[in-house]
Amino acid sequence: MEKAFVRYGHEKCYFEPPPDWKVLTFATFHDHPPESDAGQLTRNALKNPIRSAPLKQCISSSDTVAILIEDQTRSSPKKYILRALLEELDEAQIPRENISVIVALGSHRELTPEELGAVYGEDLVRGYSFTNHNCYASDLVPVAKLKTGTVVKINRTVHDATFKIGIGSIFPHPMNGFGGGGKILFPGVSDFNAILEHHLKYSFRDGSGLGRLQGNPFYEEVCTLARASGLNFIINSVLDHNDRLYDLVCGDPVEAHLAGINLSKGIISQKFQKRADLTVISAFPYTEGPQIMKPLAPASEITKEGGVIILVAHSTAPLPDAYVESCERFRLKYAGNLKDGVLDLFRNNRRIIEEGAPELNMSLAQALLAQHQFKIILVSEEIPRGTVEQLGFLFAGDLNNAFAMSGTFFPNPEVHIIPSGGVILPVLQHNRAL
Repeated sequence: MEKAFVRYGHEKCYFEPPPDWKVLTFATFHDHPPESDAGQLTRNALKNPIRSAPLKQCISSSDTVAILIEDQTRSSPKKYILRALLEELDEAQIPRENISVIVALGSHRELTPEELGAVYGEDLVRGYSFTNHNCYASDLVPVAKLKTGTVVKINRTVHDATFKIGIGSIFPHPMNGFGGGGKILFPGVSDFNAILEHHLKYSFRDGSGLGRLQGNPFYEEVCTLARASGLNFIINSVLDHNDRLYDLVCGDPVEAHLAGINLSKGIISQKFQKRADLTVISAFPYTEGPQIMKPLAPASEITKEGGVIILVAHSTAPLPDAYVESCERFRLKYAGNLKDGVLDLFRNNRRIIEEGAPELNMSLAQALLAQHQFKIILVSEEIPRGTVEQLGFLFAGDLNNAFAMSGTFFPNPEVHIIPSGGVILPVLQHNRAL
């Protein structure tokens, strides 16, 4: 077996498993050569779309085009994909003044002018209309309703465009099954209230979950709203276990997304024979504050109830004070019954962080639900012990310290080791296919 490691940021941290461990799985993947020319891959895909005519046949010079593009939290080569798309639109004789690029933030923070230039290219930002979506804007336009009856509003520029194109990424998502597809529109350019209600209603319910599509109400409503809002075409990166571009799909927002998901499953699925006593998992590629909790989703699927999860997390941004303080208050209030506490709040359309954005509440819910089932040891150089303990986790300064702590719970554990926890799709052999 290759020497064991976990990723800490973009570094590999090698270690020697303790002699009393029985390692069931070391979840490494075959390295593919990275795609060196994302622009050419985009141009090729645009000529061979899935369940759609080629883009140039779908648009005319009189169209107004809205390009919905993912933000800086995704690692796809979006700058090069966007450049290739804009060249295609130029060849189709779409005037520049008819093209708008909207950063599909959902309820994330807006990008600064400096970040826009760095992420999408200074020349493109100067040459085209770029705006951050504002989920609180007063001019959002009603387009549909959630199944609950709540009206969904979207960005006015997107609504008014005669042709809408989404640029996103496909990777495992703990509620929607996979990122990409219709998510670029909802929640990407939608209103805060609808985003919040949708997330509270469908997250952590039966059917929603990592890699799950069939019978997933979270995913199904995203697809329905994308169709209802007129998303015409998507360009989606398929990311590998190194969080690099593996391939690219484009075409129909639902069918092209499904094709990309099948590609993704083929390169990041990992079989596990059974649940382990101990799972060692890296937060890679997530490093931005609350996002480091996402790998608790795959870890929860492959660890025995009552087992131990060692989460190794490089953090480039601090966890917000409100996040940490809300977690501590919640744990005190619902001690011993964290799961019911989370689900009851969400069922009643209430948040753990009272004024917090949907993604912060989903992250905190993931952390609390994992605590309900497992003992979690957090290894991080950037997150202080006090913060870790406020979150309800055990703190370890390094891997060896974490291994020693886990031994007090399971002296001779069966172990899974996951070097890249944010880009893995676990498949338990005795479970139904995901």
